[in-house]
Amino acid sequence: KNQSNRFLIQALRSLFCICCCVKKYYSKDEFAKATFYRFGKCSLSLMLLHLTCQLERRIDALESEMGIILSQPLTISSRRQAEHIVFQLQNAWELYIRNFILLSSTGLAVDGSAVILPRTIPPEYKSREAACHYLLTFPNYHYEPKWYKPLDAIRAARLLRVSNLSKISAAVGSTPWLLDDLRIVRNFFAHRSRSAALSVRRLPWFASGDMISVETTLMPYVPGGVRRFDVWCITMKSVSRAML
Repeated sequence: KNQSNRFLIQALRSLFCICCCVKKYYSKDEFAKATFYRFGKCSLSLMLLHLTCQLERRIDALESEMGIILSQPLTISSRRQAEHIVFQLQNAWELYIRNFILLSSTGLAVDGSAVILPRTIPPEYKSREAACHYLLTFPNYHYEPKWYKPLDAIRAARLLRVSNLSKISAAVGSTPWLLDDLRIVRNFFAHRSRSAALSVRRLPWFASGDMISVETTLMPYVPGGVRRFDVWCITMKSVSRAML
């Protein structure tokens, strides 16, 4: 045991010395890249694959929770809980798209093939949040884009000139965009306004004589025997994987 501890300490000291030597010859950004290349790994927060895996785990957790709710007779409380899960699913997707695109522009992100994406924003903007500040310097960008909208997300990626723009555009720009239905249903649950209700009723799959509820929006099965809520979850996973 003592011999193993000594070996571990020696290995850590050697790694620290190598990092110090490398850092002398590189700028901050270059040092990070050199470290990636030398040790074959990078900070998990900079890996787009890790970002995608985080999204998938979140989706799985929400899908499991929703499955338990919908498998039992619904009460006022459980309906409200199901609506909150819809809010969380929409928020998880919007946050994923935002972080994926911003991170892709920093020069430190690693794609699904373990390739470091080149920096496409000015060097003074060094982080993901700084990339967002840079995006807000463009004309007509007083606020962040509506990341859940494909056109807005693709436009932001184009302005940031991310090198994986083609993958993002192909994945997010696919039609029909099933996640629009999620956004429309979420808006009704959140606001319950007349305009939100009309938007739900205009959906091609919503029966004209039905009340708008959890039962008529989340529970119905689509061709193939999958619940509509589960279709949104599957769509998010397939689109996020295609972005890699």
